[in-house]
Amino acid sequence: MGHILIVEDDKDLSDITTIHLTGAGHTVRQAFLCGEALAFIDTDYFDCVLLDIMIPDGTGQEVCDYLRDRSACPIIFVSCLEDSATIVSSLGRGGDDYVTKPVNYEELIARVEANIRRYRESPGSHRRAEKIRRFESFTIDTLHRRVVSGEHELDLTQIEYALLEYLSAHADDLILYDDLYKNVWQSDSLGNYSALFVHVSNLKKKIDPDHLGVIENVRGVGYLFTDVRKEDTGKMRIYERRGRV
Repeated sequence: MGHILIVEDDKDLSDITTIHLTGAGHTVRQAFLCGEALAFIDTDYFDCVLLDIMIPDGTGQEVCDYLRDRSACPIIFVSCLEDSATIVSSLGRGGDDYVTKPVNYEELIARVEANIRRYRESPGSHRRAEKIRRFESFTIDTLHRRVVSGEHELDLTQIEYALLEYLSAHADDLILYDDLYKNVWQSDSLGNYSALFVHVSNLKKKIDPDHLGVIENVRGVGYLFTDVRKEDTGKMRIYERRGRV
């Protein structure tokens, strides 16, 4: 079980969330202001942090920035804001997951526990035995969890790295959204792929700035990782050659 920080200015909602989490066996600290949250981060260790975005003395995103400079623990944004720009911004600043209010507490607890498991686990059995994976545009060092392009190390979040490592371990295989979610987040997606889509989109921008098609989205199905550049004849020829259609 985990030690969890809730940053939420609505005391009633924070209390309800605390009841559900402690009922599931977790311990909880509550912060109602950003300043209070920062003080807790400086003096305590947390396995997961739940962050509201709109807080009277600042924003959850500012707390996220502060925490990311000090810890790699999972951050789950819990907010009434559900526009794509806010979700993209929150995950891009280091958030691992995003849950919208009103909260489904069974889903929230599942996401909390999945993120804690991912954070704590040692390299999983799905990873290939080799420590170095070399591709056309970058190299993955699975021992040190680093991705290098040319002479530069790419700045990937934990989730982005986990996605890339799993996809690259299954190169040329079509990975379904649900399978990818289960293997990276260690939980069921519950039909909500928004966090997955944002993280993969951010990952593609970092590893494939020239849009060579390293990770292809098979719309409505899943993703395909390939070390082969896009053919001039288009994606359909690639899928035909691999027996995808």
